[in-house]
Amino acid sequence: MHNFSKRYPLISFLLLSTFICSLLFLTANYRHYPFSGFLGFIGVFAHWGLSAAGLFVLMVVMSWNRYLFLFIFPPFSLITAVTAYFTWLLDISINPALVESLFLTNTEETLSYLSAPLILVIATTLLLDAALIFYRFRIKAKKSELLPLLSVTIICLSVFVFINKQRKWTLMMRSPFVYYVAYQNYKEDVEEMQRDRVLLGKGAFAESDSLITLFIIGEALRADHIQTNGYHRITMPRMEEREALFLPHVFSPHTYTAASLRYIFTRAAPGLEDPIYTESSFIDMFNKSAFHTAWIANQNPITPLLFFIHECDTVHINKPEISDYSNMPKYDSDLIAPFVNLMDQKNPRQLAILHLSGNHWYYNKNLPKEFARFSPILENKVLSTENKERMINSYDDVTLFVDSVIDQMIEAIEDKEALVIFLSDHGQSFGEGGKWLHANDMPAEQNPACFVWFSKKYEHHHPDKVAQLKNNFKKEVDTAFLFHTILDGSTIHSPFMDSSWSLFSSEFQPKTGGNVLGTK
Repeated sequence: MHNFSKRYPLISFLLLSTFICSLLFLTANYRHYPFSGFLGFIGVFAHWGLSAAGLFVLMVVMSWNRYLFLFIFPPFSLITAVTAYFTWLLDISINPALVESLFLTNTEETLSYLSAPLILVIATTLLLDAALIFYRFRIKAKKSELLPLLSVTIICLSVFVFINKQRKWTLMMRSPFVYYVAYQNYKEDVEEMQRDRVLLGKGAFAESDSLITLFIIGEALRADHIQTNGYHRITMPRMEEREALFLPHVFSPHTYTAASLRYIFTRAAPGLEDPIYTESSFIDMFNKSAFHTAWIANQNPITPLLFFIHECDTVHINKPEISDYSNMPKYDSDLIAPFVNLMDQKNPRQLAILHLSGNHWYYNKNLPKEFARFSPILENKVLSTENKERMINSYDDVTLFVDSVIDQMIEAIEDKEALVIFLSDHGQSFGEGGKWLHANDMPAEQNPACFVWFSKKYEHHHPDKVAQLKNNFKKEVDTAFLFHTILDGSTIHSPFMDSSWSLFSSEFQPKTGGNVLGTK
């Protein structure tokens, strides 16, 4: 080893510094990652090693010149160390929301996060910086090691880039690389917010003087995993007790969140995709109809939805520092309190949009232990036929939990004139045709769960609408129905509303862009 250090001083420095920094800065990324068995550990360790290869490339760039290393490495290591500290504790995620908060935060707020353990981390990092800087200034690269160093660097960079292409951003989403991704996403968010769109609210008005409309965006819940649609398990008992009308034959032309929700929120329809990119959502029409509008979400905002989210008067995002792909719990029940507070406000007309985490993968992080009724549940993130039973058990358990959360929200509005529409963005695959999760355009993914509930007061004031809904809810329908149905159900009139798409209308015409799972 001593001879190697003498022959390759810079390579030795880089290997040692990369190993130390990987151990201290990268390991926190994997503390909360679920795995089981020896093979699971090997998989996590391999991911850590691939991340270390990327860190090696960064260390090569920073260490190429000793003075460059002196000025760049200390701030890099401090930022990465602090990130590792909070990742170890809370599994935080570096995302556009956090980047924006860093730009807006003040000294007083920053100091509030200081603690003895964090100060110890900072002090230890500074000592490490001093030791590595001292080491770097003592060595001088030899010409004989430049070629092998360049070769190893190219190999590490190639492997790092290749893995990220094979599984999009799988390594880049980890600290310290994620700062680059977060900043790029932040810039995209700003551009999306400044996008010019045609505002559809002009001319809209509502008949009702007092009405609460609640639109619940489900996540990855497939229609055939609900008992009223023929499933062998009872997964939404409380909604069935409340006599919600479940729509069994809904077709979604899009099977991933960004495309599906833009399609649902706008005037888009089969053969008419332009509104996704060029028009406002139905939220603007509620605004112009004197509704107070609110977005309450357990999922972090994604760029394609930002314009629609900020159409709302009020926006509440639960724990934005935790990624939707984090392994830390982030329960939908956290939304109950802000929703109840919103309903307590003296706004006669309200539109509340709730974006649930619901059946978003990884299911267990959305599942409180007391709702683990179907067992055994998942122990890792392996997608395989051997793990399928556990996967479905966890999935169905989450549906039970979502049913309970929605029931508590309805309880807060059941004595008012209220309309609730639940629509999942897409379904989920469990190995059918060799496909898993979503974004595969499989039948189960294209048949999202959907139901409508209305209060007694709503039924009393709008008997004709309720009658038409009961006549139409079992018919085939494309998710484009939501835009027109939620406007019609909320008594909003607009030149952009098409009654043939509304389930509350006698003019409704069944239409779908594809084959709906369960359709005879």
